Amino acid sequence: MPKAACRSAAVPPKDAVPAQRPKTTAGVIRLSEATGSSSRGWEDAVAAAVKASDVKTPVGVEVARLWADWDRGKLGRFHATVKVAYRQALKAPRRSKT
Repeated sequence: MPKAACRSAAVPPKDAVPAQRPKTTAGVIRLSEATGSSSRGWEDAVAAAVKASDVKTPVGVEVARLWADWDRGKLGRFHATVKVAYRQALKAPRRSKT
């Protein structure tokens, strides 16, 4: 009976270069609070609040409060207050001249 070939772990070629992480600048996550409303529903109210914030590139949203207007026995206008998270780059520290 022929023996099955032994399969070992894949060995990278000698000229392979290890993957490098993309260079990122140091930063912090900041929060900005905003309120929005919609006549369609909660999700649209949250989306309106994010658009109403002054954040250009949000990285996350925390819904702080949801409420609605009661109009003739049913929900009228939906409102949402959110905290929009965004990344703010840190500036390099100044070096003192001595």
